[in-house]
Formats: sequence, C-alpha cells, structure tokens
Amino acid sequence: QIKEDLKHKSKTLPLIRVKQLLILSNFATLWLNGFSIIDASMQIAHQWHEGNGNWFARRVHALARHYQVFEQLPVEKHDSSSNNRSWLHNKSVQNCTREWLTTQSIGKVMPHNLQQSLNSIILPDLGMIPAKPLSICTARRWLIKLGWRRTVVRKGIYMGGHEHSDVVKYRNGIFLPAMEHFEKRMMKYEGPELECVKPPLSAGEKEIVAYFHDESSFHANEETRSLWLRDGEQPLRKKGRGCLIRISDFICEATGRLVVRDSSGEIVKDAWQVIYPGTNGNAWWDSAQLLAQVKAAIAIHNELHPDKQAVWVFDQSSNHAALPPDALRAFDMNKSDGGKQRKQRDMVIPMTNPIAEFRGQPQKMTTFTGEPKGLKTVLEEHGFDVRNLRAKCSPVCPFENNGCCMAWLLSQQDDFANQQSMLEQIIKDAGHECIFLPKFHCELNPIEMYWGWCKHRYREISKPNFSVAKRVALEVLNSCPIEVIRRFINHSWRFMSAYRLGLTGKAAAWAVRKQKQHRSVSQRAMLEIESVLN
Repeated sequence: QIKEDLKHKSKTLPLIRVKQLLILSNFATLWLNGFSIIDASMQIAHQWHEGNGNWFARRVHALARHYQVFEQLPVEKHDSSSNNRSWLHNKSVQNCTREWLTTQSIGKVMPHNLQQSLNSIILPDLGMIPAKPLSICTARRWLIKLGWRRTVVRKGIYMGGHEHSDVVKYRNGIFLPAMEHFEKRMMKYEGPELECVKPPLSAGEKEIVAYFHDESSFHANEETRSLWLRDGEQPLRKKGRGCLIRISDFICEATGRLVVRDSSGEIVKDAWQVIYPGTNGNAWWDSAQLLAQVKAAIAIHNELHPDKQAVWVFDQSSNHAALPPDALRAFDMNKSDGGKQRKQRDMVIPMTNPIAEFRGQPQKMTTFTGEPKGLKTVLEEHGFDVRNLRAKCSPVCPFENNGCCMAWLLSQQDDFANQQSMLEQIIKDAGHECIFLPKFHCELNPIEMYWGWCKHRYREISKPNFSVAKRVALEVLNSCPIEVIRRFINHSWRFMSAYRLGLTGKAAAWAVRKQKQHRSVSQRAMLEIESVLN
C-alpha cells in the first residue's frame, strides 16, 4: 500500500505528505526485518531528526498505527490550500527565479520587486498563470527558500574588490613585505595581558612606531538602532542626521591616540583635527588641512619619541595622493611649447629611460624664454622619435595600448609615473616612512575598529542639541582604553600575517578569530584550516 501511494501520488501530494510516506516505508522495512516497534521508531527518529528523538519516535509510532488502522495518512487539520504544491517546486520556475535574482545588484533584491517580476515576467513567460497573483508574503518565503536573508549591513571585509588582481599584487608585493620589515623593529604587546616585548635592534637601527590614520564623521542625531520597548511604544526621533562632526586622527600602540599628557594625565597636545563643516560651519576637509595636521602630528611624535622613527599608515584616497601644484602631468601638456598650459617642475631623466645615452641628464620643463615645454620637445629630449605619433587620444586612450600617443608614452616614464605625493614628501623630508593600505582592506586599519567602538557608545547617549553632541563625541573619542586600542592593532597585524600565509577572505577572518591572543597566525591554526577545508 505504501509503495503504491509513493509510486502514484508522490507527484501530486505536498512535500510533507511524501515525507510521511517515506518515513512509513522505512519504518515498515525495519519492522519486517525484526526490529521492535519502539526500536524501529527510534531508528527512524535518529535518521530524520536531531537530538534524542524521543518525541519524534512517538510521532512515528502514532503515524504507523494510524496508517495500519485506516490505510491512509491522517487528514491534515490545516487549511486545504496547504495541500497545494508550491509553484517553486517546478524546476523551470525555480531556475528562472534564481536567474532573475542573481542578475540584480547587491542590495537591490526586495520581496516586492520579486513579486512584480514573478507576476508580470517570470510566470507569464513560462506559460503559467496562477489563479491569484502571488503575494509579497509568498515572494518573501521564496527568497528565504532560495537562500536570501534579511541582513543588517555591517562593515567588514569588502569582498567586492578585495581580491582584484591589481589589489592583490599591491598587497602581496609591496604592502605586506614593507610592513613585515617595519614590524621587526616595533615594540609588541602580546598575550592575554598584552605584555610588552621590545624589538631586537642592530647597531644604528631605530625603533619604529606605527601610526594608523583615518577620518570619520559623527552626526548630531545619530542614535542606537536597537531599543527595548513595550507594545505600542514608539520613540519620537528627529528627522535627518543632523549637523556633522568630522574627525581626523591617529592611533598607535604606545599611547593609544597620538597625544602628549602632563604629569597628571591631562592632554596638553593632541594630533586630532576636529571640524564642523556644513552651512555656516567650517570648510570641508581637504588636502591642505590634512598636511597641516600631519606636520603637527610629526612634531608630537618627535616630542614623545625623539629617538624613534615613525611609519605613517594611510588609506588610498585622492586627498592622500594629491600631488604638488608643479607636479609632472603629461596629459596637462600641449603638443607644442607655450600656449595655455601650466609650468611644471624640472627633473632628471630617470636611469630607466629606454635610451641609455640620455639617462641621468637634467630635464628642464621650460624653454629659454620661460615658456612651458610641450609633449614633443620633452619626449625628444628623452630620446624618443615621435614624428608619426599623435599628441593625445580622443576621448581617452584605449584600455590596452602600447604607445598610442605622446601623452600616454610620457606618462609611463618613471619620472612622471612614480612621483611622490605632497603627503609623502612631508613625511620623508622629516625622516620618517609613509605607506598606503591596499584598497578595500579596511580590516588592515585598526582605527576603523576604534571608530566603531566610539560610535556604539556615542549613539547610546541622548543629545538634545548640537553643542551636547560635540561634547559627547569628544568625550567618547577620549574614553577608549589603550588596552582596547592595542587589541584592535593586534587584530590588524593578525590579518597581515594570515595574508602572508596565503589565506584570503573568510579563511583569513576565521584564522584571525582563532588566534585572539596573538599578533600573528600560527602554524597550528593553518593546520586546523587545512583540516576543515579537506
């Protein structure tokens, strides 16, 4: 009887009824093979259910007794519509729906969008017309069954560009080796108690202190998103995010925030820059303000650590990469000398110049009359033959090219391609080092975690007006314990260690969580990862 029902009714019965028949079939097989009713029920429960299975075994026994007496499954007490098979059980509908979902941009999938697409595009294209249009609730259930979840967006590792070839090349080829070289001369804080470990320095070597920089914004009306409320309660909140508080700051392991304190512990000098931009407020943050802040920060470092060298770590932004006004820019130049083009600084033809006889020669960027030189003149002084080469491509150069125009050819020469930004020049001239984080790698900048720690506490405090918001923001920024900042910095060092070992994405994040008390990822953690992957 059970086999007949499975053979002839499985295509029309709801999935839950098919499962009941399969359970009965397995139960009957065990019973006929000599198992007692209780043992057979427990065997089925362990196969189909997690936990001890006692309750499930009793339900299997009851189901078997019902089928033995009435020769049919129990009548469902739910609404009759529950016996209808879902349209999603149809493979064509499922595949078309999944294909539509995967073509949507991240964050653009919504139940109402899916509902409209199902009713107007997907089902009609398949020749299927439901008696009633599918509801938003149905679309929501379909999203869950197909693997979508409503999620609170949080900052973390941005996987979209995290593993782009150019990003990985910079991370593995430039950033990680440089940071590994610097780390050997840094003081470390390791273990549960963050014990200080001094670096072994060779004769003439200076200890290095790493400073991590970033900017963040606090709004006057920022409040916590999670509240405990009674039924019917709804807080009345202000519209809009409110006035802006913009902070640019540095953190390090030695002092936490980069500050100078007096004997009583009060801050007497501070490297942060706090502005209040907007209507009738301060000017918006720009490179001039950043450079002034960096100069002040270098002075504070020299006062705190006169015998130590600093490494200043920045993310990659247009502000940080800003070149000086007289920088070499090939695409700003005319083909011929003179005309409307700015004057650029003189330089020396690099030793990598393709024509050896011109290497190391001084290169003036103005004529004897003081006019700025054009592309043709400068390239000829580098030794290039550009008689049959156009000045610039229109509208832009092809993505893959090899000497398509004069401007592109000149821009690829080392003196034009490898210029230092104003930020790098200030830091290098002061005798310190500057390095930029790989793009999309916020996990390598511990100050991002510091911002999160501060914002969580800032949002929990009521701020009736902007004056209170400014006071609260500064108090919260100064309240983060130095031990917490050191743990944030160790967290970023562990990510660097994981990337050096070849881990990426979720595997790197898992290894970092596994090694909470360490500054690097151990070989033991790598073995555990391999065992999980295998």
